[in-house]
Amino acid sequence: MKEAAITVVYPDVDTFDDHAEAVLAMLPGTRSFPGCIQAHAGINRERCEIAIFHLWESPDHLNRYLDWRAERGDLDARSATMRREQDFRTYSVP
Repeated sequence: MKEAAITVVYPDVDTFDDHAEAVLAMLPGTRSFPGCIQAHAGINRERCEIAIFHLWESPDHLNRYLDWRAERGDLDARSATMRREQDFRTYSVP
């Protein structure tokens, strides 16, 4: 079964542009990661929010991707400039 992941991040206002740039720069790596079907980001400058949408072939593919990002330090680097903790949710897609 496919797995969808939706993340909303809340960067600090003064680091929003850098954060948005970094998220957009990560998308090609996400899209080329084994098992990724789609990956997109939405940016709302008024609310200083970035939404990231991923669709994966399976939960295992998503978990391997998240492990890879964590090992590289990508997730910690982004967390350092957030005004509050991100919202992260996954959904099974029949």
